[in-house]
Amino acid sequence: MEKSSFESTQEFFDLWLKTYEATTGRIVEMPALGPAREKSEKLMKGFSTSVNLYAAWMDSTANFQSVFLEAMRRLREKMAAGKEGEPNLDNKDLYKLGIETYSETFKEFMKSGHFASDMGKLNSHLMDFQKYNREMLEENYLKPMNLPTKTEIDEINKELYSLKKTVKELTTQIKTQEEKK
Repeated sequence: MEKSSFESTQEFFDLWLKTYEATTGRIVEMPALGPAREKSEKLMKGFSTSVNLYAAWMDSTANFQSVFLEAMRRLREKMAAGKEGEPNLDNKDLYKLGIETYSETFKEFMKSGHFASDMGKLNSHLMDFQKYNREMLEENYLKPMNLPTKTEIDEINKELYSLKKTVKELTTQIKTQEEKK
């Protein structure tokens, strides 16, 4: 029952993604025209960035769901094997068996290359999403309100570091010149 439920969830997600790519995804890829072309392109980029993040998150969720179902299957097998040897498991032993089984299953999954790849893809899309949101915040809110952006603050910090370094070098040069006199 669980396996068919998981497969139907995965099938639904795959169908949703294919439908998106065939319909809305094509609209997003269309070039913008007219005076608001740049703004439209940025908004469409944000929409596709959001969908990419959502798709990666759903893939990750589906993978964790399959690992959870595998852990439940293993626990059920261990409990069935335990019932043959022992008449009843008390709550403490059942809890301990559950923790061990889930830990083993999730450790196996998290050591796999698939997990690393999945998390890398999810983090990449998350960073793209955050970058897009920061750019939109700066462009639509900070600049019109004449507030400093992250880029401007970074430039000021670099300039301040450079000035401090120059002052330090000049101070040491003055001290060495005074000592020579």
